[in-house]
Amino acid sequence: MNIRNSLLFIVTVLMAGIASAQDSVRLTDVVKSSGTGTINFFKNVTAEQLEQLRLDNGGSIVLGVDVNESANGTEKASTQAVTLGALTLTVTYSDNSQKVYDLASGCCTTETQTLVAEAPDTLRLPHYTLLGESGSSRITANNAIQAAFDSTIKIAVNDSLFDPAQGIQATSVVAVIKWLDTNTSLGDPEAFYDYTNGFEDLALLNAVDTAFIDDYGSGQDEAVAVILTNPPQVVDPQAVATWNYFPSASSYYLAGYEDLYPKKGDYDFNDLTVAYQVRYGLNGDGDVVTIRGTAYLITRGAGFNHDWHLKIPLPVNTAGTFSCTTLLIPGDDYSFQNCSPSGSGFINGTADIQVFSNTADIFADPQGAVMTNTLKDQAFVKGPKSTFRVDLDVPLPASSIGEAPFDPYLFVHNSGEKIQLLQVNPAFKDADGYPFGMLMPVDWLPPLEYFSISTIYPLFDSFVASQGTQELDWYKTFLSNYVVAAPTIDVWMW
Repeated sequence: MNIRNSLLFIVTVLMAGIASAQDSVRLTDVVKSSGTGTINFFKNVTAEQLEQLRLDNGGSIVLGVDVNESANGTEKASTQAVTLGALTLTVTYSDNSQKVYDLASGCCTTETQTLVAEAPDTLRLPHYTLLGESGSSRITANNAIQAAFDSTIKIAVNDSLFDPAQGIQATSVVAVIKWLDTNTSLGDPEAFYDYTNGFEDLALLNAVDTAFIDDYGSGQDEAVAVILTNPPQVVDPQAVATWNYFPSASSYYLAGYEDLYPKKGDYDFNDLTVAYQVRYGLNGDGDVVTIRGTAYLITRGAGFNHDWHLKIPLPVNTAGTFSCTTLLIPGDDYSFQNCSPSGSGFINGTADIQVFSNTADIFADPQGAVMTNTLKDQAFVKGPKSTFRVDLDVPLPASSIGEAPFDPYLFVHNSGEKIQLLQVNPAFKDADGYPFGMLMPVDWLPPLEYFSISTIYPLFDSFVASQGTQELDWYKTFLSNYVVAAPTIDVWMW
């Protein structure tokens, strides 16, 4: 079975247990073996019933067709076809007015098409087709209509056929149908899409039966040169359908570092402060196809030089493409050559992204001070911004990627040490339990130069001594004259 229009089919199947406003109706008139048929709908339904079926199908009269052709050549019991050459629907109303809908004006469609030449021509043009099968057992069918009919013709009828309140009532609805006389001397596809045998039975369909027949796709899998009129949407497995942000779409992680590890130094925790946000691009199946992020340098209270990395654990053998751009100041379009991908790679599948390189060079104070944004009375300047991305060769389940906040670490050029966050690697602390890297609340304010975080934040020592179980709001109590002036998200972000 050719699975198409799946969502519509599921919905209609769920509704199948509910009585339809109007059941589908097998018609008396047929398309004869001559390839033509005049179909008088009112032999079998009233104007009111036909209107119910039109409304049920969203404004279309839908005909079910039982394709009945000779199983010769490439046509066989499991796949056979006819080609729609012409169709005209004439509606006459009680006031003697008429509405005419015809194939040439675009009123009508079927679920399949092909390129065939009409006899005696040899030029192949697109035509609507009707495919079917014979002698099959449709165990999924819910009624005799679904079991017998193969294809549908949809006739868009824009006007009501029965509306007593508006004085509207059709008194005659007649369709004239003609199959195309294909040039069979050309062989296939013309020989497959000709008409050669008996008559084609017709039925007026409700929406449930329409959906079943369209989804079943009778005869399509083995048919010659099929073109789907309404092909299923092809979803690119690498296309992003939604984004998932860490920590959120409107906030950032804030990481602070002491770069003298393993020595404690002045412990002002402002040697480098970095804000970063990561987002996953998810495809339609919910798998990750790209990882992207943005990071800002906020303070650099250090005489040392650093690189700042973001390491994202991925499954072994993961592969993809890195890219990264670092901008110095707002409006500057200069990309540093030492930004990834040259400083990045996959190690056992893990993505190690060198987001900022040589912080002493790219984040210097404009007035020439050794430190940036950490000295008293120093004007705050917006730091460099990096945007980075990893496009995965193969989509990954989000659960296979290491948990946020990932592993943002500092590489110190002068000492050769790599400093990780306490939350990532508890080894990065001194004998008294004081960390050298911490994930801070986004509204935390770094201390000014040379002032220990323990002095400026009196509750910090208790927080450390309890291993983070007490004084969780330690960062809310501080000496306001000894912190960097308001480096909040609205100040440093650009």
